[in-house]
Amino acid sequence: MKQFALGLVGLACVAGAAHADIVTITATGEVFFNGINSGPLGAVNGGEIATLTFTVDSNTFVEDVPGDVRAYAINHASFTLSFSGGTSVGLSNNSATPNFGVIDGFPVSDGFFVSEHTASPGGVQLSHEPYNLDLSLGYVGETLDSLDILDAIGTYEFDGLTRYSMNIWSVFPDNVAMGMDFSQMTITPAPASMALLGLGGLVANRRRR
Repeated sequence: MKQFALGLVGLACVAGAAHADIVTITATGEVFFNGINSGPLGAVNGGEIATLTFTVDSNTFVEDVPGDVRAYAINHASFTLSFSGGTSVGLSNNSATPNFGVIDGFPVSDGFFVSEHTASPGGVQLSHEPYNLDLSLGYVGETLDSLDILDAIGTYEFDGLTRYSMNIWSVFPDNVAMGMDFSQMTITPAPASMALLGLGGLVANRRRR
């Protein structure tokens, strides 16, 4: 379902599906170093699997760079970064509005980012302050068909990346960081949305072109 529908029929479709167009984004990676030595993140060891998950509403977005970038507002309460060793953190209550950006042809490749900005990567502030999480992915070719997140449903793997950033950092006070090797990201609709979209119970991997 496109965000902007023309005519009464299109408007009726938007109204009928708006309550169910919740999309879950899950990204995983493996910690390859951790320079953080305090708080919950200080307990994370190399080799642990990091899992980032959150939801967005496909109808709630900012078209920051028309035709190139669309930023979907992340549901603050849904945001969790967990590690296989048992550590888990959320978003800071002091953070600006977090966004999940979808890029279609901007300017070299398609891709995604998590940021407090609506036009570009930049990361979000975690509940373990003053640390920030950055996730930014760039893919080759025409990976995406549009800026509509419902068109982006699928699995995005390491293969095909032109660049990626998946790390935690703090500039102040100790200028330390944690690095993660990106593994994959999935974009899946909530069960009610799957039924409305006619997707059934399975979501196929998107093929790189």
